[in-house]
Amino acid sequence: MGIVKRQGIKNTIIIYFGIIIGFISLLIIQPIYLSKAEMGLTRLLLAFASLFSSVFAFSISNITVKFFPYFKDYNNKHNGFFGLTVIIPAIGSAIGCLLLLLFKDSIIQYYSSESKVFVFYFYHTFLFSFILSLILALNSYSNALLKTTVPSFLNDVLTRIIFVLLVLLYAAGYINYQQFIWAFILSYGLQALLLLGYIIYYGNPSFKINKAVIKQIGSINLIKYGAVLTITTITSIGLKFLDMIMIGHYKSDSDVGVYSIAAFIATIIETPLNSLERIANPKIAHGLAENNHKEVKDIYYQSSKYLTIVGGLLTILVILNIADLLLMLPNDYSSGIKVTMIISISAFVNMATGINYPILFNSHKYYYGAIFIAIMLITSFVLNTLLIPIYGIMGAAIATTVAAVVFNALKYIFILKEFKMQPFQLPFFKTLLVIAICLTLGFFIPKTENHLTNILVNGSVVTSSFLILTYLFNIVPEFHKHIPFIKKK
Repeated sequence: MGIVKRQGIKNTIIIYFGIIIGFISLLIIQPIYLSKAEMGLTRLLLAFASLFSSVFAFSISNITVKFFPYFKDYNNKHNGFFGLTVIIPAIGSAIGCLLLLLFKDSIIQYYSSESKVFVFYFYHTFLFSFILSLILALNSYSNALLKTTVPSFLNDVLTRIIFVLLVLLYAAGYINYQQFIWAFILSYGLQALLLLGYIIYYGNPSFKINKAVIKQIGSINLIKYGAVLTITTITSIGLKFLDMIMIGHYKSDSDVGVYSIAAFIATIIETPLNSLERIANPKIAHGLAENNHKEVKDIYYQSSKYLTIVGGLLTILVILNIADLLLMLPNDYSSGIKVTMIISISAFVNMATGINYPILFNSHKYYYGAIFIAIMLITSFVLNTLLIPIYGIMGAAIATTVAAVVFNALKYIFILKEFKMQPFQLPFFKTLLVIAICLTLGFFIPKTENHLTNILVNGSVVTSSFLILTYLFNIVPEFHKHIPFIKKK
């Protein structure tokens, strides 16, 4: 477990470093040097390619988690599992390209009225989707070998740094917009090549698949598992990008640009959850496999407790400061203020409900996860269809939030019924009271004409008040001993 903790700490640092770069890129550099429509197109291309890459990859990440232990054998080059890792996306890519061609006219017609530029770049998504599927496959192989730090760096840091450099090159006139889009796509190709080189150097790969291992597993079982999880993955990724894809249909690329910035700020709230899930996932999987429900319950409760505290503070800071933050940007992004506030609620719900996703998908009834995600997708699609034409990007934010609440409610009910576990105890309700008090306090803090001053004052007053109330309400007494000026009894 030591290596899991070390990798978890390194990944957390890398993720936050990547978020800082993404924050600077999305909130400072891109609004200055790219138009809203240009920003929206890059997000739309990434969203569309990410969705189809899940088809191309045929859930290779999930297949790797479940079946790599059967192949694991360093002396025999893991029985050629790397070959399987490459072959599956290759076959999936052929099927995915065929699907794109079959539905080409429908897709083009869907975007032809409001996003004509995306239609022009439609064929770029073939290559982009393949590259992203290959990255998924290579990442899954690296993760199976417990070598996650370099892949995390390439994904969360390097690609964002390259994108910033491309924006600056485009702004300086060294490349035109078509070259910028090609370079944007090929930067992910560079990531795939670096991952491949890393695996060749450290991963002991082989293309020669041991058929005896395949026979032991059962090729039909592997295909069935991949098919079911592919549907789940498609649905999950579709949910992640559905709002932007549908905004691109009903509105314009400029609206996608505004929404992407507003949503990015809100999803920063969820970063601790994503980091914690990477660390807690193996523990939960092991606990469920060993029928050690006490350990799982402990992780579930503690994760909800701490994530509610951290998520609560971040949500307050985002809601109170989002207007000043967006008004500081060079172009008019004020229409994203309410969007960020609404999506912040969904991010807080995800945080407050704790590590429920790994419990659901590591249980013997993991297929319920596919059902719940499907319900969430249908809810999101219907609400986006109804609300975006009326309320614009704010309608997309409402749809996202309602879908997130529904999904978490389903997971909560499942875990309560199946494992007799629920994370909401007295500290949770105390934290909600602290959040309500600090949020109310923040609205009464006087505003100045200087947006940066408002952010600094709000942040200082609210954070100090939140920490003091958390201490006075005795929400995390286990941490009191670490407070320097508190006398030890």
